[in-house]
Amino acid sequence: MAPTWLDFWQRENEFDESMSTNFNYFLERVEMHIPLSKNHRVLDIGSGPGNLEDAWHNRVAEIHGLDISKRYNEIARARHASSSTVYFHDLDPDNYLNFSPVANRRFDVIIVMSVVQYYRHLSEVEQLLQAIKRVAAPDARALMCDLMVGESFLSDVWGILKRSLLQGKLVATLKLLVRLRFSHYHTVRKENGFLIIPESEWLAMCERLGLKARFINEPLTLQQERRNLLITF
Repeated sequence: MAPTWLDFWQRENEFDESMSTNFNYFLERVEMHIPLSKNHRVLDIGSGPGNLEDAWHNRVAEIHGLDISKRYNEIARARHASSSTVYFHDLDPDNYLNFSPVANRRFDVIIVMSVVQYYRHLSEVEQLLQAIKRVAAPDARALMCDLMVGESFLSDVWGILKRSLLQGKLVATLKLLVRLRFSHYHTVRKENGFLIIPESEWLAMCERLGLKARFINEPLTLQQERRNLLITF
């Protein structure tokens, strides 16, 4: 059986160390669009090793991470073992749009960081938006980050390289790209590709679901060619 993205995230991979760099860039900019409050309850969809929880755990009332990777959840739980306000929930890899672990909760802030491109079909993204709508509190904000809206993988790489050069991290980025080319990641990407959804389709989906959404003009991640969609409730 050909390897899938679900398989990829269950094992150690090249992003384990590098994803924190992109996340730090995001954290420096996100609060221009998502103001935080001590009363806020946060949902982190695709929480990975818990980078968002590391940054926000003492700034909000609660934060819940959802991920298909039990390995990442174990890492994140160990980091926050002493916290009574941080929770990590395992999603079923065969039913990862089932958000039953948080179905009875409502969230003021919902973050989906660099996740959607690994979904299999547009219909799954629509299910994701419906699930977000169900758990959103009144006046909530949801941020869909790092969305791939264009067809060119090379332009995506070029955007990363330009931003890395400006930050003085070009050498580290080049090393990562070389490792990715000769790693399990390259095999999985070749077999599965990425889910590309044009901006017009995102806005049309949101309109069908009765969601108020707009794209943020300025980049929020190192992938400058990607877009970020803000949904307000």
